[in-house]
Amino acid sequence: MLVNSGIPVARSLDLLGDQASRSSSRKIVTRMAITVRAGGGLASAFAETSSFPSYLPGVVRASERSGKLGEALTALAERLTLSSATRRQLLTALTYPAAILAATLAALAIVLTLVVPQFQPIFAGQEDKLPSLTRAVLALSNAVTGKPWLVAGILLGLPLSIVAMLRSAPGQRLVEAHGHRVPLLGLRDQYLAAQFTGILATLLGNGVRIVDALPLIRDAIGSRRWQAHAGFVEQRIREGSSLSAALASNGLLPTTAIRLIEVGEKSGKLAETCAQASAIIGEAARSRIERIVALANPIAIITLGGMVAALVGGVMLGIFALGDFAG
Repeated sequence: MLVNSGIPVARSLDLLGDQASRSSSRKIVTRMAITVRAGGGLASAFAETSSFPSYLPGVVRASERSGKLGEALTALAERLTLSSATRRQLLTALTYPAAILAATLAALAIVLTLVVPQFQPIFAGQEDKLPSLTRAVLALSNAVTGKPWLVAGILLGLPLSIVAMLRSAPGQRLVEAHGHRVPLLGLRDQYLAAQFTGILATLLGNGVRIVDALPLIRDAIGSRRWQAHAGFVEQRIREGSSLSAALASNGLLPTTAIRLIEVGEKSGKLAETCAQASAIIGEAARSRIERIVALANPIAIITLGGMVAALVGGVMLGIFALGDFAG
């Protein structure tokens, strides 16, 4: 807004620093203003900080050359705002299931460490007469109370092992082949597809060439699989392929997005069609988030109640079984 109003960049940064509510933000803007006054340009000032996406300096540098800095900054602000809103929506959607998971683990720990041990003396010497569910509950209680650190290590280590496996080369190939069948992985791919096309639209719309835009996108996307895809697309384009053909050859984007990009190449409005593709994919991702949340909340509650009921039911079945044998 300040640049579009005709205020010099250095002075605009000074005004932003005066309005910053946090000292860390003021320090960043002050350093940027010093760089600009030293003749480095706004793109260099952005590049010297680690607080902005890696593709942002490239957009600013291209817009400085074309004299459209204000328009580029406006487009970047819209891009970052949309990306931040999508992340907040996803985090908000996951908050409730995460709270349910924490409550489930706390409830299980209380039942297994405090409630079940109170009944173990009753069952001593009668284990062979107990129902299978009761024996399973007793064994689980003994494991939790006898080796709590081992159980905690398993609960913490298993998710970390799964993440490490998915990040490995074999795991990446497995995700690439079957990730579309897993809802959360498919949702992440959809979000990354929207991010890919949105960043590409911002870069192209501000004068960055496709071959220069793809490396910037590759650095901005936090997925090695998508980084490899972007590198493959860049190689195909350098070999003479069109963008739509390169994207279609490896299944990087949905077919609808590829068709829009193909139309943009033929009509000379590639940036606009990439923005439309990003909006379509992003809206689809947000709809999937809403559906997952709508299903996850009742499933999480039912799971919590079912697990606690199984533990308590195991104890009660054991008591009834001993009563039947005693009768």
